[in-house]
Amino acid sequence: MELAAKTRLLLDRLRGGARATGQRLLPAAEAPPGEKPEFLPNFCTGEVVFNVVVVAEMLAIVINLIIPRNFLATTAWKDLLLISIFIQWVALAGTAVLCYTRKYLNRLPNLQALGAAYLLLLLTTFVVSECVVWLLWALGRLNSTRPAWYADFHIINLTISAIINGLLLRLFLAKHELQSRTLSEARARLQALQSRIRPHFVFNSLNIIASLTRSEPEKAEAAIEDMADLFRMMLSQDEMLVPVKNEIDVTKKYLALEALRLDNRLTVNWDIGKFPRKAVMPVLTLQPLLENAIRHGIEELPGGGAIDVRLWEDSDRIHIRVANPLPKTRPKKAKSTPGQSLDNIRQRFQSHYGEQAALTSAEENGLFTVTVVLPIRGDNL
Repeated sequence: MELAAKTRLLLDRLRGGARATGQRLLPAAEAPPGEKPEFLPNFCTGEVVFNVVVVAEMLAIVINLIIPRNFLATTAWKDLLLISIFIQWVALAGTAVLCYTRKYLNRLPNLQALGAAYLLLLLTTFVVSECVVWLLWALGRLNSTRPAWYADFHIINLTISAIINGLLLRLFLAKHELQSRTLSEARARLQALQSRIRPHFVFNSLNIIASLTRSEPEKAEAAIEDMADLFRMMLSQDEMLVPVKNEIDVTKKYLALEALRLDNRLTVNWDIGKFPRKAVMPVLTLQPLLENAIRHGIEELPGGGAIDVRLWEDSDRIHIRVANPLPKTRPKKAKSTPGQSLDNIRQRFQSHYGEQAALTSAEENGLFTVTVVLPIRGDNL
């Protein structure tokens, strides 16, 4: 098959890979069409429930303190217990209602969702208050379900509920908005850093093919096929995180391209441990590490060399170690060092995982080693 036909095959495969994704590639900060961001926070989390319980108990203490009495009397502690139980019932019931109705409320316009959540909290307060009255009547503590203080009891409860729930809703919404904005900014930074690597990878692959076109056309044809398969894999992975196996497959395709260019000067020794299905890592994590090892190590050595790649899982962490030989003497006009070329990768990890990820490098006895530690899950984004 002629080289031109191979090139057309590459284009056809790229088009097929783009169609296989079922959607166009979106810009960094653009959400998928028709997807409405969640306005109300998740009220089912342990953090929200804990905060609600703490605020409810503080409110119970304040109410108990403002009741006129002798504070040294034993009834003060009994009153605090009863008030705490009642307020906790109201608080936890309201949180549970918002927890189960959140997915429906978030389908509404933001103002309507906020108003509906607020009314649900007031309705919950009324229902719990009414249940308390009926419970006291069933236990024989009241002679009627409509005692003289019935109206005042509901008015006071609803007034306090309206004030406290309004403040809490505003607090939770502000915190949720801040977290959403921070997450969006982190995603944008991550995509921006990733976009620096993708074009560089494409241009580097095209340069490999260009260098082989005239001197070794057969290898160039094989490179086009590998490149078509590689890009098809990349186009079908729109997620930020991919399984470890997928990332290894992409890297091996890249190494096949480099092996065509470097011939027998490149040897890669793989040592891959077993990973659970939940193990994921950012797209194009391994490939830049291997490219760095080839660019600053193997290419500079006349006889080439071997790159040792080891991946293993330990204590819910993904460990990656890439080691390559370095030339004894380096050109004085070198624009970058192996460590400097890793800055983009380090920034990607920091944007995605924060302090949970680490990338370190060391040079010893003519060997340059890069060690990466990542969480086995990608929960931050």
